[in-house]
Amino acid sequence: MRLFTDANVYVIRFINPSSPMDQTAAEDPASTPAPAKGPSARQSARRIFKNAGALVSGKAAGGVLSLAYLAIAARTLGPTDMGYLVLAHAYAMIIAGVARFQSWQAVIRFGAPMIAGDEPDRFRTLVRFAVKLDLLSAGAAILLALALARPAAAFFDWPDAVMPYVYVYCFVTPFLISATPTGVLRLFDRFRLLGWQQILMPGVRFVGAVALWIAGGGLEGFLAVWIAGVLLDGASFWLFGWRELARRGLLPAAHRAPGERADRAWLPFMVKTNIVSTIELARSHLPLALTGGILGSAASGFLQIAINLSNLIAHPTNMLNHATFPELSKIAAAQGARAMRKVAQRSVLTAAAIAAPIALAYCFFGEPLARLVGGPTFAPAGLLVGLMALAQLLRIASVVLESGVMALGRAGYALAAQAASASLTILLLLLALPAVGPAGAPTAIIAGWVVLIAAYAAALRRAG
Repeated sequence: MRLFTDANVYVIRFINPSSPMDQTAAEDPASTPAPAKGPSARQSARRIFKNAGALVSGKAAGGVLSLAYLAIAARTLGPTDMGYLVLAHAYAMIIAGVARFQSWQAVIRFGAPMIAGDEPDRFRTLVRFAVKLDLLSAGAAILLALALARPAAAFFDWPDAVMPYVYVYCFVTPFLISATPTGVLRLFDRFRLLGWQQILMPGVRFVGAVALWIAGGGLEGFLAVWIAGVLLDGASFWLFGWRELARRGLLPAAHRAPGERADRAWLPFMVKTNIVSTIELARSHLPLALTGGILGSAASGFLQIAINLSNLIAHPTNMLNHATFPELSKIAAAQGARAMRKVAQRSVLTAAAIAAPIALAYCFFGEPLARLVGGPTFAPAGLLVGLMALAQLLRIASVVLESGVMALGRAGYALAAQAASASLTILLLLLALPAVGPAGAPTAIIAGWVVLIAAYAAALRRAG
């Protein structure tokens, strides 16, 4: 079975190994494919948004369910207990983020050319290596979560009734680490399946929240429901990913074959992406945790309302990232950095144009939206809603540009850019939260995104 170097056939074979073009060329070894240009920037951008759209179809439903269960929790618990709930989940997410290797990026980055080059054995080796790192991460997450639970309780001022559920959360942090199966599903363009999988966790939480509302449940009940959602969500990723590998005959053996070795480039790449994702916590879960620790539980409840509302912008952005990185990786491998940069630029402009009107509406109607979701006691979240919407608008550009930088294999540069941005964000959080209150959190996040966008744009400009 031949590997064609022509860019167009290379991409077609990766996307669809049974392509008639591939079969025809294989049957006639003497034939040489006519030179052909790869897909244009417009065509590639359309493919990105098509894949993202498949993800959004499920994520949109999940977003609606998320707002619904958040509204029930907010109106049932009030700002303070709502804050305790979101801080417990933020704690678990921070621990998982620190321990987790972003092995999904390695599966795509190194797996794409393996699949294109018909190297199933090498791909199985890559998957086995990634799974081992996921298992090590899971064990480290449990130990770290248990070790820091008491200091976290003092910082967040958790009541004694919350602590048993916090310890249970410590043992379910591995289910927040499902990097390898996520990479497998993205690599093989299973975006529609990924989209519908996004409904699972919010669906569990919504059903549980409704049941608690009817039964008059309290904080402990909501914590149990949140934990159940994490368990089912993480388990489903592994089930779908393993099923996809089995369907394609790519399941790795339990033990390494004689002479089989991991590539030296894999571990350094994963270590760098792990550090990058850890630094990324400065703009995701760390602001919520610092807000609760510095200003009190109610302030974190206000910020969570703003985050969930702005996630109507963020969810499509996340799906764009999931769809962009695999596509940009293919373009960079087949057509070079210049073509990939054009696709990234077009994707940024299109996504920003779609999201800008929504962000503007949030700025004008932030308080009514906060009241609608959380009730009158959450009116102070109105300003945060508008600011978080602006932060999400900046995030759109950063997400696509980061995918371009990672597609070029420049994980080290991404690490430096993330570190600079995160350092500024954390510094501003520590200064702004005591000075201006909860609004300091989204303000610090916005400043961090601006720095990151500038760094990524400079890297892509130099590459092309």
